[in-house]
Amino acid sequence: MDANVIDRIKKFLYENGYSAGKGDIDWILDQMSEELEYQAEENGGVVQRQLICEVITRAKEVKIISELPGVSKERIKMNVYNKELEIDAESEKRRYYEIINLPIEVNTKRLKSTIINGMLEVTFEKTNAK
Repeated sequence: MDANVIDRIKKFLYENGYSAGKGDIDWILDQMSEELEYQAEENGGVVQRQLICEVITRAKEVKIISELPGVSKERIKMNVYNKELEIDAESEKRRYYEIINLPIEVNTKRLKSTIINGMLEVTFEKTNAK
């Protein structure tokens, strides 16, 4: 592990009222790394994790913005059931999965989506936006 990273973590912890030695931080990071490697081995080399999503409601539309680093548009599956958007995507190293509750006023029959530089943007029209 890079010594600068460990020093930054140690400084951050100290500034927030926690004291930890470099050896402790190095051990914690090693344990985290081993757990991720174990999860990847258990899942055929793919680590699954929750998506980071933001739901933005505007006057005429609802946008869902989510980060999907390393995922191409061909490897993204989206389904809408009732008032939920299901996103299932996979890169070479990670699998992302999330179900997002949609506001009641969205038209789930039509959606527009784009992905640029690992950022997925899904837009729904509002039903009362006319």
